Amino acid sequence: MAIGKSSFAKRIALVADKRTVTVFKLAGLEDVYPVENYEDAEKCIYQISKDPSFLIILITERIVNLIQDVIEKIYENKYPLIIPIPSVEGRIKMKTDLIGKLIKQKAGIEFKLNGL
Repeated sequence: MAIGKSSFAKRIALVADKRTVTVFKLAGLEDVYPVENYEDAEKCIYQISKDPSFLIILITERIVNLIQDVIEKIYENKYPLIIPIPSVEGRIKMKTDLIGKLIKQKAGIEFKLNGL
């Protein structure tokens, strides 16, 4: 049996500012999407979320805060999972606890992270 990409391969995407995208590209992530504004981010994330090959979408915290309503709609589906990450500029205060919501939705466990 040959090893390679199968039809069951799942992908990880990154939606972020140009500097953060560059860092992830250098680390080997292939599906990276630089966005400059709210409209670009919203359109990009909708397109990625409709592709069943994507299992996870990494999105910088700054973008998550800008398009909270879009994120909430995508969270209604089982996949893709949306994981907020800091940009290369550092962490910012999140408007909501997406990781906590994700764990509650997927595992049925509710908890609160303090200090983040």
